[in-house]
Amino acid sequence: MLATLTGLCQQTMRTAIAADDDLVAKGLNANKALALIKQFWMQTGIELDVNVFYLNRTPRAIVEAIGQGCVQPTDKILLLREGDGTRPLFLFAGGVNCFLETQDLVDALTFEGAIYGITLTDFGRPAGSPPEVADEVECAYRAMKTIQPEGPYRLAGYSFGGVLALELARRARVDGDVIEALMLLDPPQNDHSWPLLLWAGLMRRTITRQVKSVLGKLAGRALRRGKPSAERQGDAGAEAPRPGLDASAAHHSPPRRGHQLFFRFRNPRHPDYPLYAPQWAGGYTPAYDACARQLLQMKGLYRPSVYDGPLVFFASTSGSPIDCNARRIWKAYLPEARWVSASGNHLSMIVARKARKLAAVMDMHLRLIPISTSETSAPAKSAAA
Repeated sequence: MLATLTGLCQQTMRTAIAADDDLVAKGLNANKALALIKQFWMQTGIELDVNVFYLNRTPRAIVEAIGQGCVQPTDKILLLREGDGTRPLFLFAGGVNCFLETQDLVDALTFEGAIYGITLTDFGRPAGSPPEVADEVECAYRAMKTIQPEGPYRLAGYSFGGVLALELARRARVDGDVIEALMLLDPPQNDHSWPLLLWAGLMRRTITRQVKSVLGKLAGRALRRGKPSAERQGDAGAEAPRPGLDASAAHHSPPRRGHQLFFRFRNPRHPDYPLYAPQWAGGYTPAYDACARQLLQMKGLYRPSVYDGPLVFFASTSGSPIDCNARRIWKAYLPEARWVSASGNHLSMIVARKARKLAAVMDMHLRLIPISTSETSAPAKSAAA
């Protein structure tokens, strides 16, 4: 098994990997980790947790954990980076709980405190009665208290993790805790809570973009039909997917259904609700599939309300092609927010050079150095505005 895992690590990461190499230090990112988890599951039937690489950082340590039955870690809190334990930062990841997605940002922060990741809880409830954000926040609050019993607290969250950080701050304030820093990194809302005019504008742009894409594909096919037969066969061979790649996942994780135009009108409590979400791709491994379904139902049930405490909201300048402009949908609910533009789109804002720029501004806030104006680098007009 060690040879299989090490070989898949080399194949996925496209670099030499030894059994005792720290995979995160060697450059393992979220996309490569998910591909590695899927390939390992398809070959062995064993599914690794998306955050196993923080608890067991080498191929050998992962195989030893498998032997001990620790395939799916139960830790609610992950240590992402060591530092001053008296002033930690608690971070929620985006997507389905994968903290490797935020690794560039974590590495770039010069904040001296320890950085902890708060993972999602597997509630294991039937799809017809899914957990809500309040359930997750209560679990997160208790877990945070085991690490830092008394405030003040520093919280951050990327993507839907920003919603969890916001609601955790609200929960902490109910008990009289002080929130020293709250940073929301481009959190979306769900289609159901977007203002009607913003939603209609996004649907218009989405449909226009998709129509152009279809017309482009049809034009490409017409060009290929005009080529000699040998060239057509070469093109087809280059585009053909690897046979059977997703076959083993298809029975429990089907592809996305429907169109985003109708998603706003679906019931988040319906078991098939996640399959219609614009974020759904399908072909996931079993535990990842279950976590994704739970998260999307949780997101669909969430309704924002006013938070009157201070916070910093980092809005990506290029937005997201599937979500309404973050600033426009949140401004009414966050009267004390400081709005800061983050270079890039929703995905690229926390990667590489853009992550370093974002980390520099986050460091200013974590050190309580005032930002000179209430808005830094005014947001450019977003394609998803």
